[in-house]
Amino acid sequence: MQESVSGNVATPPEKIRVVAIGEYMTDMTPGGDVVISRHRDVPGVIGQFATIIGRYDVNIAGMQVGRNEPGQEAIMVLNVDAAVPQEAMDEIVKIDGVSTARYAHI
Repeated sequence: MQESVSGNVATPPEKIRVVAIGEYMTDMTPGGDVVISRHRDVPGVIGQFATIIGRYDVNIAGMQVGRNEPGQEAIMVLNVDAAVPQEAMDEIVKIDGVSTARYAHI
């Protein structure tokens, strides 16, 4: 699936921000290790996600969540302090309500 990404560039360079991914508003600093997911906006999904990442000793440095309608599809962008092992990603995509989850080093 291809997504559009919108950004805002300012000076100094650390002010560069990603302000939208697809149709979802966000506010993230690009760079480092990130996990981007799409999931249903229902209680418990984000908690399960964070629990799995924590079990693999990966710290969440920042989180942005965007949605258009309560209870519908949402997007989450996690900035993390280390690479997320493939085993963790395999567990994450099995969470009921998670439709996609991708790890990237930017």
